[in-house]
Amino acid sequence: MSSEEKGKKGLSRRDFFKGSALTALGVASGGLLAGCGTTPTQTSQKPAESSGGKKWSWETKPSAIAASDIKKTVDTEVLVIGAGLTGTVAALSAHEAGAKVTIIEKNETFACRGGHITAFNSKVQQQMGIKNDYRQIVRRWIYWAQGRCKEDMLWTFAHKSGACFDWVLDQVTPRGLKVAMWDGYFKGPDYTEYPVTHFFYKEGTNFIYTNGNIEGAGNAVLLPELVGLIKEKGIQLDYKTPAVQLIREGNGPVKGVIAGTKGNYTQYNASKGVIIATGDYASDKEMVERYAPYALQMDSQIYFPNKCNTGDAHKMAMWAGAAMQKVEPHAGVIHLESGAQSYAFLHINGLGERYKNEDVNTQSKSVTKIYQPKKVAWTIYDAEGLNQVKQQIDSGIGGGLFYGQTFMRMGAKFDLAAEQQILETQLKNGKVVSADTLEELAKKMDVPVETFVASVKRYNELVAAKNDEDFGKRAELLTPIVKPPFYGGKLLSTILTMCGGLRTNPKCQVLDEDDKPVGNLYVAGSSAGDFFANDYPTICPGIGHGRCITFGRLAGIIAAGKSPDTIPSLKV
Repeated sequence: MSSEEKGKKGLSRRDFFKGSALTALGVASGGLLAGCGTTPTQTSQKPAESSGGKKWSWETKPSAIAASDIKKTVDTEVLVIGAGLTGTVAALSAHEAGAKVTIIEKNETFACRGGHITAFNSKVQQQMGIKNDYRQIVRRWIYWAQGRCKEDMLWTFAHKSGACFDWVLDQVTPRGLKVAMWDGYFKGPDYTEYPVTHFFYKEGTNFIYTNGNIEGAGNAVLLPELVGLIKEKGIQLDYKTPAVQLIREGNGPVKGVIAGTKGNYTQYNASKGVIIATGDYASDKEMVERYAPYALQMDSQIYFPNKCNTGDAHKMAMWAGAAMQKVEPHAGVIHLESGAQSYAFLHINGLGERYKNEDVNTQSKSVTKIYQPKKVAWTIYDAEGLNQVKQQIDSGIGGGLFYGQTFMRMGAKFDLAAEQQILETQLKNGKVVSADTLEELAKKMDVPVETFVASVKRYNELVAAKNDEDFGKRAELLTPIVKPPFYGGKLLSTILTMCGGLRTNPKCQVLDEDDKPVGNLYVAGSSAGDFFANDYPTICPGIGHGRCITFGRLAGIIAAGKSPDTIPSLKV
């Protein structure tokens, strides 16, 4: 599901080959999975007011690549930039639609992380009798975005995601992968996560997920199978081949990409289209500063391969005449992923004070924590804490990302032994501290002892009264902190993906400043904009990876010249 890690840059456009019909745009690309990049154009997209008129590096046009530096030419029909979840699905779909396909990837291998995948009305859901009111889900999604996303994009996802997921399922189950529905979703009365989240796994995995990693489950087992299919079908996949410039004559269609390194470039001619599937820009701090400066305050970043999501293709596209989405600041996937488990226990800031209702989603916890003194926060529980979490989740009153277990299969119970193993690991690496007295625990947490002890005492009074009159947490989630040893888990806000990107439409076409398509240029997955706004909608855990599959498949079919109507639609 999720999961997801970040940072980046921005850019600009306009033909930059003076006196020449050949326009190249771009910058190195890479295959990623979740998130999106954005950048300003040289003319109409102005720097944010807070930037003080700062000129961004991507507003300087790159030099034209000399013909003498192009050592090789490759002819194809559909060129996919990026070998992540989006790119592999797009490539396989375009090949299935009859096109000759080539993939280029700047890294030495494919990219993958997390594993939650949202889809509506998949075969798995139908077989399990899971029913959702998808119109209501989309309405809540629009509400979450405060109406600032493109609703036709959301409805396209609603109509096509189930069939697109089923197609992936049909590709990989003969190769030994299994699929499950996630049962850790948040079940609160005010904030609820829907049971729409799938993940792949191999027989024998222990489903233990920590620090962004899991053995035997998630996209780390899905991507090797998709890449294996690419090789079996004879699709050319060139690793260590960063895209550098898009090729476009004036206002005509994009004709290909120049990729590689200085002095040894390859020109990839794509007669039908280029698909940008390079992920987001969270690892480019300048782009983050321009499009979502709040994200610079996060404690950590997770992304695999490490920090390769640098917004390269966003810049390439802007130099070729494309525009970034209109809505700013961009949303981000921000979870409590690289620190201790958060649960719904008492949360304490660096002053030793309680500061919030803990009965909320991980995005809220992550962002709220950043605004605490010194950005410090801890989750506090006692010797019975994990037993209480198990009771809450097994009885259906608790859960959610980084409260429940990230790869808990529907129908299974909360694995207390696995959680204890995670706790022991985090005690060893210092993400959790423990003590036999509250005073000693406060000292280990480096918070004021008297204030901390008073905060715990007050919390226990609210627990005894079964009434959180201070912050309004549900009574059934109020549990005492009385039995040693006591635990303090350090909370770390983790940026996974930036969710803003290139301006697009439901046909996956990249748009210019006038909202008109840039010919033969497509975008899907985390590089695309207009899908998220305001915040990442964790009401559908795995929606980022879900759109990678759905729009990756759509982009591949459309770029190959076939109709997306070949994909069955869910009537919601």
